[in-house]
Amino acid sequence: MDHPAHIDLFRRLHALAERGACEMTDRPFQIRSDIYCDPARLELERSRLFRRLPLVLGHAAMLPAPDDAITLDLLGVPVILTRGRDGVIRGFVNACRHRGARLLDAPAAVRRPSFVCPYHNWTYGLDGALRHVPCPEGFTGLALADRGLAPIPVAECHGLLFGVLAPRGSWTDELRPERYLAGLAEDLALHGFPDLHLFARTVTRRRTNWKLVIDAFQESYHVQRLHRASLGRFFLDNVAIFEPFGPHTRSAVARAETLELGTLPESAWDVRRHASLAYLMFPNTILVLHPDYVSILSIFPESVDESTFIHVMLTPHAPRDEREQSHWRRSFDLMEGGVFQGEDLWISEQIQRTVASGANETFLAGRYEVGLRRFHTALDGYLGTSSIRDGLA
Repeated sequence: MDHPAHIDLFRRLHALAERGACEMTDRPFQIRSDIYCDPARLELERSRLFRRLPLVLGHAAMLPAPDDAITLDLLGVPVILTRGRDGVIRGFVNACRHRGARLLDAPAAVRRPSFVCPYHNWTYGLDGALRHVPCPEGFTGLALADRGLAPIPVAECHGLLFGVLAPRGSWTDELRPERYLAGLAEDLALHGFPDLHLFARTVTRRRTNWKLVIDAFQESYHVQRLHRASLGRFFLDNVAIFEPFGPHTRSAVARAETLELGTLPESAWDVRRHASLAYLMFPNTILVLHPDYVSILSIFPESVDESTFIHVMLTPHAPRDEREQSHWRRSFDLMEGGVFQGEDLWISEQIQRTVASGANETFLAGRYEVGLRRFHTALDGYLGTSSIRDGLA
């Protein structure tokens, strides 16, 4: 390992692991439970977070070649992402400018030289420009240049695709993900994000508020308990560091191998073997660095008690043989089905079923749930709300 920030992080994590300790806040705290079931709170989140902030829409590997296109449906906004022949990835609202029909349904990448509306065959280039209108005599005075697809701001940052789910006309600032990431962009480059290969992508809906899913990745207290039948045995109990980068967080959760750090030279420390690194890309995306692949987890609210969960699995390269294909397929099935769907999302749904009952006016959080506090503090800052109460009284 030769990155100073990571060396310092692993030194601190090893010191905690040797003591069986966790970094802590000054005192326990409480989180208002109504923030998970209040429709007015959700509308505030939609307007101030999900329609204003740069969100992770995926990875450039989802569009590996020129003329590739993929469609996303996020927060009621139908989106087309396409890679032009110039190699640039662009975003558009997936709606014809004539009568609003969807132009394309492509949950996985398809190759298209243009977009042709199935209703009346209005045709658009990959740059969004309107190229052809059948029977043009019926549209006297129509300027094709004025009826291109509605653009959505999209920018690539070390392989990750960021976008703002609002038409460009309502977005007045330049989309600059590196500035928004407040220092985390360097980690994306160090971990090789620009060169990763798309292995799998799934989209599911679950009956939970989106924040409950993010909460699960902001503490390590649950790992040996909730995940005891899957991956709990690979981790030390409740030993972790959560570092803030603006509203974002880099976390390091101690694995059993973290204890080896004291017996090895720093040059032999392995950022994937000796800890589990994860990143919260505020507000709604988690990046998880597994030993030999990466998961991008994005959670989008559909209603106060329903969310869309997107899991993108990225590998260092395309499988070179059947052994690699089988290995990564088993890994994906374990994490997607056994851990994320079967445990993290399952427990989030169990909590959602109780939040409106009145049993808990607040949820209690221990001193070691540091990341949880930082996440909700960042939310309050953007939303102008107050969701946290110090102490347990």
